[in-house]
Amino acid sequence: MSPSIYASQSDAMSLPQLIRVEENLVAAVFRLMKLLPAKYVVEQALADGRLNTRDGLVETSSGTYALGLGIVCAEHGVPFVIVSDPAIDDTLRRRLEDLGGEVRIVDTTHSAANVQVLRLQEVHRHLKAHPEAFWPCQYNNPENRDAYGGFARQLLGAVGDDLTLVGTVGSGGSTCGAAVPLRAVNPDIRLVGVDTFGSVLFGLPVGKRVLRGLGNSIHPGNLHHHHYDEIHWVGAADAFQYTRMLHRSKALFMGPTSGAAYQVARWIARQDRSHTVVFIAADEGYRYQDTIYDDAWLRAEGVYTDAPAQAPVDAPTLAEARLPWARFVWGRRTFTEVTGQPWEPV
Repeated sequence: MSPSIYASQSDAMSLPQLIRVEENLVAAVFRLMKLLPAKYVVEQALADGRLNTRDGLVETSSGTYALGLGIVCAEHGVPFVIVSDPAIDDTLRRRLEDLGGEVRIVDTTHSAANVQVLRLQEVHRHLKAHPEAFWPCQYNNPENRDAYGGFARQLLGAVGDDLTLVGTVGSGGSTCGAAVPLRAVNPDIRLVGVDTFGSVLFGLPVGKRVLRGLGNSIHPGNLHHHHYDEIHWVGAADAFQYTRMLHRSKALFMGPTSGAAYQVARWIARQDRSHTVVFIAADEGYRYQDTIYDDAWLRAEGVYTDAPAQAPVDAPTLAEARLPWARFVWGRRTFTEVTGQPWEPV
């Protein structure tokens, strides 16, 4: 077996390892999944002149998309500004700065506005002052979805076309982006989205979200609801324990969105063991060693449980979706068809 020599770090990280977790359950293990759309969007923009190495780019993020952009920008010599909020962790902030970026924290102290709205306002201020800067616009840019075509082809080649894909939903890019090329081969491939309580993505009321990296308090344009067969909402305590369970039992050291996806995919796979279920494990666990992997932190935050839920409770209506884990049959419908409300992307 001759090892590959990659041209860059981002090339080496672009596709996941596919690891069998149970007989019919496969983890798509990314080191950093958001690097995939970051790389695609930046390199497309450099190629067609929308992005230059003088004015650089600006984006709003408090997590892994920021890091993906930082890695790719460092490789191409592109200056970048990340607009974030106090929720960003210090280790990520320091890493972004070491990659040559500016991290700009919006002040939420004296405003009742949604923090993501405040971040977007700061992005627009930056663009007004620097009109030649590029905005990747992760929530609405269709290239964010297009980036997952290679991942879909990888799944089809390794697993075949009789599968269910389970993934957490934040911008909608990864799950919607993979669903389109997968269903071009087999329209019966199922897509299950994993959200959290307090997120507005699938019609629940906005609220505080302890479980980060999935969910949203704004409407992203990349989320196309008609792709989803069912939606699960999971709470922080259970998702954190499933993250730990994935590490203890399978030695997969991943972040909390991976635990949330594993929680749902494990249950689905056990309902029909003749069918293959693939779940997206989006990033590694190193950023969470002092939080999710620390029992004292879990107890201090009130999110420790030694008995996580083993199955969801079916919610006949959105109003009946309750902690700790709810399942709703979405049925490939639009947001308006399910909720009666318009979907209005930011």
